[in-house]
Amino acid sequence: MQLELQGFNPAPGSPVHEALAAVRNGTVSQGAPPALVAYTPVARMNPYQALTYRHFGDEGLAVSPVLDPESFESLLPLAEHTGGIVLHLHWLNTVLRGAKSREQAEDLMDRYLLKLRRFREGGGRVVWTVHNLAPHDAVYLNVERALQQAVADLADLVHVMSPDTPGLVADFLQLDPERVVVSPHPSYLGAYPDVVLRDQARTMLGLSEDEIVYVVFGAIKAYKGIEVLLDGFDRLRETDGTPRRLLIAGGPDRDRRTRALLRRLRMHPQVLLHDVKVPNEQVQYLLRAADLMVLPHQVALNSGAALLGPTFDLPLVANRVGVLPGTLGEGFTEFIDGAAPAAVADALARADRLVAPAARAAARDFARGHHAETVSTDLARQIRHRLGLPDPAAAER
Repeated sequence: MQLELQGFNPAPGSPVHEALAAVRNGTVSQGAPPALVAYTPVARMNPYQALTYRHFGDEGLAVSPVLDPESFESLLPLAEHTGGIVLHLHWLNTVLRGAKSREQAEDLMDRYLLKLRRFREGGGRVVWTVHNLAPHDAVYLNVERALQQAVADLADLVHVMSPDTPGLVADFLQLDPERVVVSPHPSYLGAYPDVVLRDQARTMLGLSEDEIVYVVFGAIKAYKGIEVLLDGFDRLRETDGTPRRLLIAGGPDRDRRTRALLRRLRMHPQVLLHDVKVPNEQVQYLLRAADLMVLPHQVALNSGAALLGPTFDLPLVANRVGVLPGTLGEGFTEFIDGAAPAAVADALARADRLVAPAARAAARDFARGHHAETVSTDLARQIRHRLGLPDPAAAER
């Protein structure tokens, strides 16, 4: 019979079918059923969730996707087959998607919150991870803020990636410190193929050995600050004779400003643009060819790229936004002090100090310190302990 991968597309019986399989395969010693952690929305293209849940099974937590973010209530009848049911919410941008008016957005929010309340009243537990300040494509920002606060108030636990997060979001989101769990973003060690050496990668991309190469990796969107980065890059090149190249890779959105940005990038002689979603096996060519990764966001809370760069030994150039100043060390990071092109140019110039073995080693050490083996285990244990879920070690005793 034809193989069909489970848990990638909604199928008859989802999400119960996937959850039952996860519980059955995750039964711990002496036949004790594991607790179920059902997560949504599901993001398969980014390894973040796979890394985050990598060692949950070792802690007696069976993990299962909820492909339709609105279908989690159907999991409640499984309570008798598990050691507890936990709904782990990630991004909330799907809740208001499609709203044509503020009133419709508020109605969608109310319906979603009613489902969450029924889930908790039925014995389910809720964990929410605060990924961003607000959905990047938010149309009804005030409703999005109200949704975030309501979910934070309903959740049994709120997971943040830095102890700085509660203070950073305090102007619009109040988090109960008694329900906050701190666990960092994991690095991407082991998530991507990594066998290509620098000289091979540069040959494949048509880069010279003497060029300083900056890479910006991820979805290309106008709001990410790429325009200001390009202005700063040009400013530096006007006053400095060092050969420099800017490599920008990722799938673009359809925003008018993004289309204009793409036209500018294609015409620039010192920019290499790869405006497609990069397959996992090709990530190594782009990052191994680079000297530095640039994080041009001028507004952000967390950054997966801040962990991806060091995964490939890349030092960083980053704006002082969100959790980054309290997370990234000066041994492998140069911060941009301001939003103007001149500030970007100055930071890029100062970052020449990071084109050195010591900085690459510091970046590598940072990635190892955030390895998923450590981060996943830590988050799983905190969730299990704080929610009073069964301890597999106790079952063995």
